Amino acid sequence: MPRYAYRCALCKREFMTMHSSDEELKKCDLDDCGGALVKLLTRPSYGKKKAKGRKMGDLTEEFIKDSREELKKQRDELEQNR
Repeated sequence: MPRYAYRCALCKREFMTMHSSDEELKKCDLDDCGGALVKLLTRPSYGKKKAKGRKMGDLTEEFIKDSREELKKQRDELEQNR
């Protein structure tokens, strides 16, 4: 299951959690804060099994591609919330 990092817009707490890729946390649950959560960009995890026998350049290109996709998703979500 993927790990995701979040920051609360109200209390500024940052934390990491694991959940499915189609799920997203929306509100901070710390001491009834209830602030909106912002998903932070994180480095994809490439375990030894996935990296074994692959060139560093290939892993870097894959990381860049994943990061661009995540940025596009965040940009689209921001546009929808305007």
